[in-house]
Amino acid sequence: MNEHPKSGQPVEIEGVVAQGKLQRLLDVLPEDLRSEMMPLWQSIRFSPGDVLIEDGEVADRIGFVTDGFLAMSKTLQDRHRHIIGLITPSDMFGRAFNGPSGYRIEALSDGAVLTCDRQKFEAIIARSHEAERLFLLSILDELDAAREWVMVLGSSKVVERLASLLIILSRHKYRTLEGTAHAPIQLNLHIHIKRVDIAHLLGTSPESLSRAFHQLERTGAIRIVTPYDVELANLERLIEISGNSLEMRDE
Repeated sequence: MNEHPKSGQPVEIEGVVAQGKLQRLLDVLPEDLRSEMMPLWQSIRFSPGDVLIEDGEVADRIGFVTDGFLAMSKTLQDRHRHIIGLITPSDMFGRAFNGPSGYRIEALSDGAVLTCDRQKFEAIIARSHEAERLFLLSILDELDAAREWVMVLGSSKVVERLASLLIILSRHKYRTLEGTAHAPIQLNLHIHIKRVDIAHLLGTSPESLSRAFHQLERTGAIRIVTPYDVELANLERLIEISGNSLEMRDE
């Protein structure tokens, strides 16, 4: 691991650069607490299907996604596994200052996380008013994301759900993008998630998902380059199709 950087400088841990919420959290910590926390982080790679936290488990570590995608899933009374949320790069997982997890956290793609001992993380955060405030804001962001996801799944048409998902994934990739539908650029999006998992995520079949992709292409909203690479050719049209007023906000 590199020497402890000063506040505001990119943090690299075991070859992985901290980003987004974790970077901002480290930035607001006083230098002594920052130096205390830095050695606690560990980079862990994951592969599709890996389970990071089981439903009902009291996790001993907290983490931030640096690459790839995780799913929050729940097995309901019908004995079927349902994906109830998506954890994307810079998002936090693990229930700090809380009890057992209310869902399973599993990998949808290859990727990596930075993890830290939960109790040590909590102890350090509790000693910094600004870090504690920022952490609480991250929790509010998670609640907003959960409400947004409910809105996405509430769309009656698969093509609307797919359009919303592409906007969400793009928003996480292009965090510094200003504006919304009027951004004068084309966005190239590599989708790490398998089509069958996207279908599961959106509550549809792979066949219906394929038709939705081609329907979006016919409208001119996207251009399919490969099954895992799309070009968002008309963001304004994509937002219109989503029907949810999802914006490319900076997080």
